[in-house]
Amino acid sequence: MKARLLILGVLHRGNFHPYEIKRRLENAMIECYTDVDVGTLYYAIRQLEKDGLISAVSHERVARGGMRTVYRITAKGKAEFREELHRQFEEEGPVSQTLYGALLFLHLCDLAVVEELVRRRIAHLDELIAKLGPIRKELRPVISTGGGHLLRHLEKQRLLDREWLKGLLADIKARRVHDVAEARRGWRL
Repeated sequence: MKARLLILGVLHRGNFHPYEIKRRLENAMIECYTDVDVGTLYYAIRQLEKDGLISAVSHERVARGGMRTVYRITAKGKAEFREELHRQFEEEGPVSQTLYGALLFLHLCDLAVVEELVRRRIAHLDELIAKLGPIRKELRPVISTGGGHLLRHLEKQRLLDREWLKGLLADIKARRVHDVAEARRGWRL
């Protein structure tokens, strides 16, 4: 998941300086599934500003004498964010690598669009799962122990991803998609 998307998602909640953006991402535990270091974050912020997707709204003096800039997302940034968010649902690969970050902002998606993308993703996984049977049968006489474990892992991962996506699809179809309940959770993204 790109740092740009994460930053734009956080800025949907309000105007923040880079340290606050980083803190909110840490509170959402993104380090469990993606690596966004401080250098990457600050670089992405500079690029987003250069591209007109965010803009500085104020400068604040900090305790040690420096200044920090507070940013807001622009209309152009909101449009690009939504497009990129939807693209995450089209990416191939394990859901842990392609969707975990996007799910932080599921409530900001066009649910009709995402519903169709998740359906397609499930259908694609069905195809991939179906292909593994004949491959395993063909290779059974010659496959190494490691190769056998690899095929079993691929199948289990794809089955797990498919079942997980079916649960996600059920919530999207029923429109049970909402933002974090900040008062109950005690933390905010």
